[in-house]
Amino acid sequence: MQNTSKNSIDQKYDMIKKNHTNTLLKAISENKADLLIIPFLLEITKIPDIFTSSSCAGRIMLLSTDENESKKVSHFHKRFHRVVTFDEIKSALNEDTSGEIWLKAEPFIFHFGAKDYIKAKEILDFCQQFGLKKSGIIASNEGKFIIEVTYTQFMALPVKKDNLILVDDFYLNLIVSKANTKMELNFKRLKYFENAFLNNFLK
Repeated sequence: MQNTSKNSIDQKYDMIKKNHTNTLLKAISENKADLLIIPFLLEITKIPDIFTSSSCAGRIMLLSTDENESKKVSHFHKRFHRVVTFDEIKSALNEDTSGEIWLKAEPFIFHFGAKDYIKAKEILDFCQQFGLKKSGIIASNEGKFIIEVTYTQFMALPVKKDNLILVDDFYLNLIVSKANTKMELNFKRLKYFENAFLNNFLK
């Protein structure tokens, strides 16, 4: 009975890993995956007992939303997986928009999958020992445990409401510079994390 149950869990995990791997390969072929983390994600596919789902290298964006920041109405006005220039952001803000526009800098985020709690806890412990304290198990089902891992370099503030830009050029230049600094720190930390993770789990 136990062997049957274990075989069922193994089959479920293998199917889930295969589906996520195929989703990743499709995203890469359609240029929908972050270029910066593609090599890392492809290496993860070689690890039998770990898979990845939605992940991001980090980004600076202008998010169009309402006063409650409702996900149902929010969408990307502009999105950059790199540092940006003042002119890029100012030009985007000069475009016609409605509602609120927020300037956000978000760090890398990974979702790692594991078959069981033991492996999920191993991944979680590694990430927290690496210094990524904002990590946790966010889903727990036999055959599919999901660990969310992210960094702390984050910034968010409103910069436009309807067609009124809320900040002057001096302040906008300052916050663009701050966002870029956060992205540079993020990408540096990302590279260290990728190397450490593969050294630990890809054997």
